[in-house]
Amino acid sequence: YLLGVLLTSISVTNRIYGLLSSVTSVLVFNYLFTTPRFSLSAYETGYPVTFLVMFLTAYITATFAIRYKEQARQSAMVAHRTKILFDTGKLLSKAENKTEILQSAAAQIIKLLERNLVVFDGEDGVLSEPQMFGTGKIPLSFDRDVELPVAQWVLDHNRSAGATTEHYSDAQYLYLALRVNDRVYGVMGIEAAHDPLDAFENSILLSLLGECALALENEKNARE
Repeated sequence: YLLGVLLTSISVTNRIYGLLSSVTSVLVFNYLFTTPRFSLSAYETGYPVTFLVMFLTAYITATFAIRYKEQARQSAMVAHRTKILFDTGKLLSKAENKTEILQSAAAQIIKLLERNLVVFDGEDGVLSEPQMFGTGKIPLSFDRDVELPVAQWVLDHNRSAGATTEHYSDAQYLYLALRVNDRVYGVMGIEAAHDPLDAFENSILLSLLGECALALENEKNARE
């Protein structure tokens, strides 16, 4: 009886399925194992209490199974993202020039978010040609007439703009500055028009961009 509820709860993520499984299990038990058999009727006066206890037991079991499954998924996600952050620091410390820094950061962000990216070098206040980085799963698209003014605005104002923001919200990409305090070293765009970043993705993305900006600053200082 409980095995069916557990298997259902492990294989789904919505609690409504655990509830439906609990109800179904009680009805099947009533139909097959209580007299009169092969009927949803029950002769014994104690059966309603038994069915209620069975339902509550199944529902609580299903709720905990789904909750633990979600916690395990989130723990695995946090561990994966923490590893990406750690690996990013090592990769950026080994990069020898701006191109390698930007490429390494873009590759790590793609691992983290599984979204297409566009990167601009913005030293001396001038945007470079866009460098496109794709996941290989989603086709790359970039409308220069729409996207380039957004990237330039971010470079000039040191603020985010584009998709999911108040400025240039019709853009396909969310653009953020690669900055250390008030100095902007570049701009990175993350495809987010149809799938906004959640709070956790946004916070860890900012951490990665901060690491990238520090690496660009160190590279500039070394050149000077």
